[in-house]
Amino acid sequence: MSGSSSISLGSVVKTAFVIVLGCLLGLLIAKLQIVGAALFIVLPIIVAGVILFVQYPKLGIYVIIFMGFATSGLTRYFPGPPYGLSIDIFLVVTLLVIFLKDFKKLELSRANNDLVWVWGIWLLFCILMILNPLAHNLEAWFYASRGIAFYPLLMIPLVLMVMKDRKDMMSVFVLILVCEAVGTFWAIKQIHVGVSATENRWLMAGAASTHILFGKLRAFSYFSDAAQFGASQVHIAFMCFCFAFGVKKTKWRVALILTGCLLFYGFMLSGSRGPLVIPAIAGFFFLLVSRYTKLFISGCVVGFLLFSFLKFTTIAQNNYNIARLRTALNPTEDASFLVRKEREERVKVFLADKPLGGGIGSAGFWGRRFYPGTFLAEIGTDGHYTRIWMETGFIGLIIYIGVLVWIMLRLLIITFRIRDPSLRFIIGAWASSFIGLCVASYTNGLLVQLPTGPMVYLGLAFVYMAPQWDKELEDEASERSMELT
Repeated sequence: MSGSSSISLGSVVKTAFVIVLGCLLGLLIAKLQIVGAALFIVLPIIVAGVILFVQYPKLGIYVIIFMGFATSGLTRYFPGPPYGLSIDIFLVVTLLVIFLKDFKKLELSRANNDLVWVWGIWLLFCILMILNPLAHNLEAWFYASRGIAFYPLLMIPLVLMVMKDRKDMMSVFVLILVCEAVGTFWAIKQIHVGVSATENRWLMAGAASTHILFGKLRAFSYFSDAAQFGASQVHIAFMCFCFAFGVKKTKWRVALILTGCLLFYGFMLSGSRGPLVIPAIAGFFFLLVSRYTKLFISGCVVGFLLFSFLKFTTIAQNNYNIARLRTALNPTEDASFLVRKEREERVKVFLADKPLGGGIGSAGFWGRRFYPGTFLAEIGTDGHYTRIWMETGFIGLIIYIGVLVWIMLRLLIITFRIRDPSLRFIIGAWASSFIGLCVASYTNGLLVQLPTGPMVYLGLAFVYMAPQWDKELEDEASERSMELT
């Protein structure tokens, strides 16, 4: 009897709860109308997402990668919200979840390495730049410092502590491939079918001057612009070809090669020239750290033949994309290169008595927003290092380049010492592509732009974890040999 009463009472409580909740939701929808209905649909999804996020914190990294790709498209189609801040939010929240959830099991020692320390030195310098008397806008400093200083020092330790397994690295790379492939198909649609009404409005608002040349559209996909799209496509295309050396199953090797070809086609559709330096520079260092003499020699020969084809012949010159690529190998005859050099001379004169530059956030996009009408804001930056020079002076530029050179040397040493050939090829892709991106950033801000920036910091962390993975593979091989004997 008591059992049945208990069941009956529980049913009554549940029914009452459902009725009260239904009434509250009904009132919410009636009061807020469409917004209330949207909340009714979205709220359970948000709650489920939070629960899942707390259980699996590494999902935060996947979301950061995804938002790196999606931010520009969302801004173009649904302007208003600061989508870029979602990356900051997920970085901070993921770190907090990890510290609160796994504080006792947290392996902080994994983040205690020279990679984190050199970025820490750069961040400290950027923080001290708040004292620059020429920088009087703290909001500009905050927005501009995120990409160049805070993201690397937040994301690298996060990846080092959370993504400890080689499978995590491959899963992240698959997500990147999917986002890049979607971008390629989007670009194919733009070229062969046409741009959407929203994209056309964006072009007519001023972007057409750089995206429609000689009557030809430079595909920009859902990225911020054609230059960033082309750089991202050729960057990951190069990594696909490198990964193909490292995977052991034929089906994955074929899939990577086909995907690489697809992404390289996307790069061609972008009409970008500067990013061509990424596979050129990265390819040389990839062959160098491969430790295979025959591969190094044959790769250099193929690279020289491709260079000669573009530099010294006019074969296929009637193809617009090939003709445009050829202009990248004659920079002194290129109008944009001459404009860039002239601009650098003007900046040099302006910064002659400003060893710390005009302050972080005083140049480029953030300069036009927070320091409108000033010299550094209006002259344009062109490249990443020019921007660093403008905002932090020659002192900041020397420190920043010193950090990058240190990291590049360490990446090469770590990769060269890896004993497992398959792992060395895969890690070599991350290491060498970073060097290629550093060189290519002379003309574009690739190291700090979305979606490339977060991928760069991921790659740095993976390279630093590689020696441990190499040891695990060696131990596994030793165990198998012992079992056989």
